Amino acid sequence: MVDKEKIKDAKKKKDGWWASLFSGTVANLILPFIADVTWITPNLVTTFSLALCFVACFYIASGEYFNLIIGGILVQFVFVFDCLDGQLARYRNASSNFGAWYDRVTDRVKDFILYFSLAWGHFVIYENWIIWPLAMTSLFFVYLFDYYVNQDIKLEARDKRHGAGDKKKNFYLLNIIFSVGEKVYQSIPVLQFHIGEQYLFITLFLIFNKIICLFYTVIILGIFYAFYWPFSKYYGRKPIN
Repeated sequence: MVDKEKIKDAKKKKDGWWASLFSGTVANLILPFIADVTWITPNLVTTFSLALCFVACFYIASGEYFNLIIGGILVQFVFVFDCLDGQLARYRNASSNFGAWYDRVTDRVKDFILYFSLAWGHFVIYENWIIWPLAMTSLFFVYLFDYYVNQDIKLEARDKRHGAGDKKKNFYLLNIIFSVGEKVYQSIPVLQFHIGEQYLFITLFLIFNKIICLFYTVIILGIFYAFYWPFSKYYGRKPIN
């Protein structure tokens, strides 16, 4: 008998905006159907998410508009199952070091094949070579941001008691900048740029067939976070709430 309270508790209490709003919620609706099916393991769900990503990339790589839409929709289901594996593990209290490692590795594989297929599909149709450096740069920032968020950077916050005059003034100005940035970040949650938001961007830009715009968006957000994250950590702020 499925424990409804455990089903609800299996959903992450703190997650990315899109995961909380959509993907994690949908995964939690699927969870009761597989929660007590013993042969369906969290690692099997992770593997299914990876396999589904390959299917999505097959459609995306064709470059045909209708296939891009199919691929974009499948990308959302890829992330739903990416949320589901963790929920299933928490429901069964079956989390493991291998499962966490396997989930992270497959996420990075999915990033690569997604960005490669996006570039390949665009190149097949438009033969525009600029798509390749844009895809590589986008993927670089996706990997860098993943490291910032998940591995964290071990920086000591600057001691606010030291320094006077211009140093205090500069720190005050930085606090204003960080405060404004954090308010914008909280009021426009799609800019949080977690994996769920990244997949949402991919789906939306695929629907409108704007792959180059997708890459420029990822690059711009990536450049911002590449500087904002370490600086905010160094100055004792919390970059992501």
